[in-house]
Amino acid sequence: MLQNPEVAAAYAALQVHKKMVAQLKATRLAESLTQEDIAKRTGLKKQNISRFENGTASPTLNTVSRYAVALGGTFEFKKLH
Repeated sequence: MLQNPEVAAAYAALQVHKKMVAQLKATRLAESLTQEDIAKRTGLKKQNISRFENGTASPTLNTVSRYAVALGGTFEFKKLH
């Protein structure tokens, strides 16, 4: 299946998404912040933060950016090797 360029691209995007979510969640936990803390800082609902972190929702770029800013971070594009 990964021989198909469309399938390979979708798989690669999913892997990038999972890594990004894991980094955001790990940073939240390292900062001793709850999902409720992030919800308050972003103006999002706690259940949306939960869905985002557990992979049942695919957030918009705006949502991901708001989450990153709530942690004191930013978003940066990196070319994959």
